[in-house]
Amino acid sequence: MKDSISISDAAIQTGLSQKQLREYEAKGYINEPIKVRCGSISYRYFSPEQIREIKIFAKYKNQGFTLPIAASKAYAEIDQGEEDGKDE
Repeated sequence: MKDSISISDAAIQTGLSQKQLREYEAKGYINEPIKVRCGSISYRYFSPEQIREIKIFAKYKNQGFTLPIAASKAYAEIDQGEEDGKDE
């Protein structure tokens, strides 16, 4: 969690609003961030890997793809990158 960033910083880095990040998480388009509870409040923290994945998702969303298609394309690209890394 040392390198994780808050939802406000994640919004700045990804170009998505905090509201969009919460909505896309709730709908399953992006992976759930780390959540830290403090009393009744839950804070979201995103890892560098999650930020990279969200940027890929946002790239397809910004190209005009629907949310489900953008998520599908992003996951395919992420999976392809992971497969490429296994060969090294």
